[in-house]
Amino acid sequence: MTRAEFIDIMIKSQNGDKNALGRIYEEYFGKLCVTAFNVVKNADAAYDIASDVILKLLEFKHDVSEIRNHVGYLITMTRNEAKNFLVKQNREISVSEIWDTNSKQLPDMLWLEDIFVELTNEERELFVLHNVWDMTLHNAAESLGITYGVAKVRYAVIKKKIKAVYEKGRK
Repeated sequence: MTRAEFIDIMIKSQNGDKNALGRIYEEYFGKLCVTAFNVVKNADAAYDIASDVILKLLEFKHDVSEIRNHVGYLITMTRNEAKNFLVKQNREISVSEIWDTNSKQLPDMLWLEDIFVELTNEERELFVLHNVWDMTLHNAAESLGITYGVAKVRYAVIKKKIKAVYEKGRK
């Protein structure tokens, strides 16, 4: 989705078309979930956070044309919501959760849990930007404040680690 399409959809939403955000939801919801999961490490919480981001877009009342990079804006919104979730969670008394292994929602994120355990924080950030948000390695490197060479080497390490996870799973 281009910036112009994003702005057009947001303007329609601001003018009362509640169905306008459907395209943003379809294109970005999964990416929002993965981005949130990278921060909170909980599939259900990540889904809730992504939903909150979509709801905030529905309530957006500012000048949409001021958003220069809609993908960066969505990533930042999601990370901030995830951080707010963690702060709120730390203030609450935690209760043990009982996981339903037959749940249809968990398997969608299980592969991420397996991979993220193996990756460093820096590798996870690059993985999310490049593989989930479809940024080029050049753009992801720029976003992370690293050189393209570092991103390339880091991504090669990521691929080796992911391959090792899947080879372990086959045995």
